[in-house]
Amino acid sequence: MSDVFHDRQARGWSKTGWLQAHYTFSFGSFNDPTRMGFRALRVINEDIVAGGSGFSEHAHDHFEILTFMLSGELEHQDSAGHRGLLKAGDVQLISAGTGVRHSERNPAAESPTHLFQIWLHGNADELPPRYQLLQGALRATQGPRLVASAVEQPGVLQLRAPVNIWAVAAQPGDRCAHDIPGDRYGWLQILEGVVLAEVDGEPQPLELRGGDGLQLSTVRQVAVVARTEARWIWFDLP
Repeated sequence: MSDVFHDRQARGWSKTGWLQAHYTFSFGSFNDPTRMGFRALRVINEDIVAGGSGFSEHAHDHFEILTFMLSGELEHQDSAGHRGLLKAGDVQLISAGTGVRHSERNPAAESPTHLFQIWLHGNADELPPRYQLLQGALRATQGPRLVASAVEQPGVLQLRAPVNIWAVAAQPGDRCAHDIPGDRYGWLQILEGVVLAEVDGEPQPLELRGGDGLQLSTVRQVAVVARTEARWIWFDLP
């Protein structure tokens, strides 16, 4: 398993009357057997949902489903009785477990909603579904903020998977180093903005933009420098 740059322009995509979507890994009608996920990561989708539209009720099980809100709003409702209104900067976690049905809708008639939705393989299929919402996690941060972990702790979404996720909201010139322990793997996902990624062992930094990803299997550190206002998420994976 090697280190791979996932170019935003090489993603799968679809466009309907109300949804523009880009897929880093195989999803829906986009089927590439070489893009079936990485370690615990199975889905990385970037969605723009038109005003007054959304995803009708559908079913999930097994997966840990995270929604990272960049702009707009999204209403959530599920069969376990959970309701939520996600706003820009929020992060939602659905632990699907034994199974749940839910719907997601942009309540604003005129304004689109921009989000990333990410699915992780869960390890608690025998447990009932669980819903969590972390408000403001993608707003301005002082360095990386831990937003999700398998370890229960205040102000952090609790995953049913041995994964740690950090979010960074950076200003131009901000620099953040992410280390990868010897028995772990890393994934850097740029949500928006322009950054330079200084990858351990590489002579030149990589310029990355919103939608780009870095899959890291052998590298032990990557430092990210914001060239514009930028937001990204960092995954520490088993």
